[in-house]
Amino acid sequence: MKNGSDSPEARLKALAGALAGLRVSAVPGEYDLHQMVFRALVRAGYQPRHEVALGPRCRIDFMVDGLGIEIKKGKPVRRAVMEQAARYLESGQLEGLLLVVERSANLPGRILGKPVVVLGLNRLWGVALP
Repeated sequence: MKNGSDSPEARLKALAGALAGLRVSAVPGEYDLHQMVFRALVRAGYQPRHEVALGPRCRIDFMVDGLGIEIKKGKPVRRAVMEQAARYLESGQLEGLLLVVERSANLPGRILGKPVVVLGLNRLWGVALP
């Protein structure tokens, strides 16, 4: 699905759009989220690679056309996610990162100069969960 003329930002938004139709129960396991994301990406015509090593002790959940997708259950700790995102993005293998979280996460739109998009699954549910 990669179009060489599309910017990483545009490709990240397209990936997020492919996942915007996800409807998950309030208490899925992280492995269940991985399966749902994988199936949604394949349905949208992507060829995701799962559990891709970016370096020693550095493995991203999915990689699609030079973009990384990391899935976090619950409400992630901002500092830990920022550090993890920086490790992934400095690997040299990613042009951008899509963070798929069960609850919201407040991250900047760029880390190390590369685009970051956050997709909060609870926003897709249409209700506010505690």
